[in-house]
Amino acid sequence: MNKDPLVTVLLITYNHVNTFERAIKSVLSQNVNFAYRVVVYDDCSTDGTSEIVKKYLNYPNVDCVIRQNNVGGMDNLYEAISSVRTKYFCVLETDDYWCDDNKLQTQVDILEANSNCSFCAHNTLIDYVEHNKQAYYLDAKSGIFAFPDKISHNKYIEPHISSRLYRTEALNLDEISDKIIPTYDIASNFYYLTKGDLFYIDKVMSVYNVTGRGIYSSLSSYEQAYKTATVINKLNAEFKYKYNYLLASFFVKRLNLTYFRYLQLRYF
Repeated sequence: MNKDPLVTVLLITYNHVNTFERAIKSVLSQNVNFAYRVVVYDDCSTDGTSEIVKKYLNYPNVDCVIRQNNVGGMDNLYEAISSVRTKYFCVLETDDYWCDDNKLQTQVDILEANSNCSFCAHNTLIDYVEHNKQAYYLDAKSGIFAFPDKISHNKYIEPHISSRLYRTEALNLDEISDKIIPTYDIASNFYYLTKGDLFYIDKVMSVYNVTGRGIYSSLSSYEQAYKTATVINKLNAEFKYKYNYLLASFFVKRLNLTYFRYLQLRYF
């Protein structure tokens, strides 16, 4: 096995005292034929998460950044992404976890064999913790999704962030003017689609926990719509409105909005 890591797994945590160990153990249990590194970015947790993080400092492939001051989710993730030097990387927020020990190997094999793909993703199980209900994140068949020429709003898919493995060279932070592009899930998905194809696997290999206390899930439906429309507007500006109709079509449908309502939110 090559000792130089091929993949960086970014574990992003803040006040996840009850779920952090489940997340990191699901990463450390991966069956792989390559080296990978795990970097924990703890944004100054106040609930005891930091003490659990410190337990993993002695692991040979684990590094930890434990902040003394809270910088916020976007800046914490942006710094984490900026630090990546490996060929591939992925992001796992530590209230979620992986549920397949072959996830990393499967995705690396696919990206190694498909140089046209800027990222690889798979299906995810949504666990509505407080309602004792589960659902699949996506209803899509395995295959390659190309953008923008071969994709329409009816074929657009947005895999959960816990499922994605990115090709690092596809990300050029120097060309991005807003930190929201590489750090917000719907924005990063769209950005990577403009850099290459997506190889999607219709298999559940991660679990997304919806507790109603997350940054997005705790918002009202109006606040969620407004936040999404704000991201769309920033994406539009980033790409100089080249994909305006496509973006509007994707996310108007995603939120069941009329186009007029989208414009109201966008220019609010």
